[in-house]
Amino acid sequence: MPKKLALAALSATMVLCAAACSSGGNSEQEGKLQGAADYEVYSSIEDLTTASSAAYQVKIGNEVGRECDDGGDAKGHGGEPTPGPEDTDPEDASPTPRVSPPPQGNEGGEAPNADCLPMVFYRATILYEIYVPPMNQGTDPVDRQEIIIGNVDTTKVDLESTSPLTPGSYVVMYGTDLSVAEHPGITSITQDIWTPVGGDQGILDTNASGTIVTARSSELKTLKHGESPHKSASSGRFTTSLDALKEVAQAVTK
Repeated sequence: MPKKLALAALSATMVLCAAACSSGGNSEQEGKLQGAADYEVYSSIEDLTTASSAAYQVKIGNEVGRECDDGGDAKGHGGEPTPGPEDTDPEDASPTPRVSPPPQGNEGGEAPNADCLPMVFYRATILYEIYVPPMNQGTDPVDRQEIIIGNVDTTKVDLESTSPLTPGSYVVMYGTDLSVAEHPGITSITQDIWTPVGGDQGILDTNASGTIVTARSSELKTLKHGESPHKSASSGRFTTSLDALKEVAQAVTK
């Protein structure tokens, strides 16, 4: 049974290896993992909204931890995870990410060379709720003020379609909410972890007022599914606003 990494919420299949094993690397890349992610593509904000647990405009705060996610088990001690519904579904189209052993010195894992994925965690202050679905019981959405965002540690991994978060910056995040039971490979964070959907597809850069929102990923092209692509002349990326994102969210939840 494959290990369940926190990054599994991103629906990515990855192959990573130490940069030292490939030719043409420079000294800055020595000992750094290299990888590619086979993310599901979300070409519109509408599709991204549907795939997300919620979407917020946030201000990235202080780093609160780094850990190498080894998959874990129900008690968070490493090893095989407790089976979930996706583990028994033969039609599962999003296999669990697999990573090769990280270089010596990466923290985490059951042994120095245990399979794991370096992650970094930030406290983020919610400034604006874009998309918050009702709870299953039909009650009002939970009023959150802060969340913990987990991202691939780009100081240790060069992963395609994943870029770093910067404390003090403003972003829009379309994320998946992982409870403690759903991230047994991460033991230093004892609360929910939010991970961006589809890597950089789930992270859009913005300003404090939210008047300009710019996609990091070139895959995002429109607000609604099937619309003609639109790019900003200055950035070359899809650009919109918080108000427009909110309108899409309202249409999706009707």
